This record gives sequence, C-alpha cells and structure tokens, in this order.
Amino acid sequence: MLSIQQKSVYLIIFNATMIARSLGKTLKEEELKKYKVELFNQLDNLTGKIDNETLKESDILKAIEDLANQFNISWGQSQKAINVILKYHLLLNSKQKSKSVLHCPLDSIILKELEIKPLSLAKMDKNKYLEIQTKINERYKDKIDFDIKWDKIHLEDEGIL
Repeated sequence: MLSIQQKSVYLIIFNATMIARSLGKTLKEEELKKYKVELFNQLDNLTGKIDNETLKESDILKAIEDLANQFNISWGQSQKAINVILKYHLLLNSKQKSKSVLHCPLDSIILKELEIKPLSLAKMDKNKYLEIQTKINERYKDKIDFDIKWDKIHLEDEGIL
C-alpha cells in the first residue's frame, strides 16, 4: 500500500509530466478526478507487487487496459501515468527484480528516437503500444532503461550531471 508521502510524490509526478494536461483534453474535470482515484488504486496494487517482487508484465498490461476501458481513453494515454510512476517507484525503492517487466513510458521523445512517425498518444491502440515496447526491447534488455537514458541526457543538458 502506498504511503501518503509516496502518493503525494507520485501525484506531483503525474501533474508535472503533462499527463494530467493530456488527459484533460479527453476527460472532463470530474472524470479526470475519478481517473486519478482509479489510477492510484491500480498503482497501490502494482507497486505492492514491485515491493513484494511479484510484479509480472501481465499485471501492467491489465492495469493499462482496465484504465483505458473504464475511462474510454487510448492505450497511449493510459500507459503514460502507469509506466512513469512505476519507473520512479522502482528507482526510489531499489526493487531491481521487477525492472525487467517494466515498460518504457512512451512520449514524443521516445517515439522520435525510435523513428516512429509522429503519433498522438490519444490515437495509440494496444497493438501499436505492444509493437513499440517490443521495438524498445530489441535495443534494451530492460525496456525501462531506454527511458532512463533520456533522464540522464536531460540532467546533463541542465548541467546537473
């Protein structure tokens, strides 16, 4: 179960990474609030599995699908919050066993690097999502490492590393 502090940090990440703004174009304010509640219910389950080192890729896919179906949003929109927050949970809690099942959060930078024509997350379906994750897995043993590479580049660009 996520602590209040973890939930607070993850909500900041959710809001700061433009996920809320992107979803706000699709969901009305009240729906977005319900989405956040359900997202954090899903995250409680998934992060608990990271902490217990029992997380499976199928757990992530089910959570993405559940949110996409429940809120009538695309797989592209649904995956972003789950994958970003799971990445930070893993990094902040050092549960490396789960690293191999995490997915790379998809955004325009990742898609550009993979030389995928511009694709709106709002139009990304399950098949395209899985195709992209497979393409990332061809380059990186752990898909999440592709996103971590961009974190390092960003920190270097800012002069922090």
